[in-house]
Amino acid sequence: MAGGAPKGNTNASKAKKLSKMLQDRLTERKEEQALMDKLLDLALGGDMAAIKEVFDRIDGKPKQAIVGGDEDDSPIQITQIERIIVKPKDSNS
Repeated sequence: MAGGAPKGNTNASKAKKLSKMLQDRLTERKEEQALMDKLLDLALGGDMAAIKEVFDRIDGKPKQAIVGGDEDDSPIQITQIERIIVKPKDSNS
């Protein structure tokens, strides 16, 4: 089975459509530059959310580690994936 969203999941295509609509609307209104200026002004003013957004756009979002149940647990490392097919001895099982 390939990775990705389950069959029938259309969330990614909806997000792309909304992103395109937003981009088109901003371009129509010529406010794209004003939004970027506002974001940079907030970031330079010390707004941590704006700073994070700027760096996420420049460097990409950091990869998230998959950790165990506690904060002190090390990230989970998958070393082997095994598929076992079991045939029941009793046909009624």
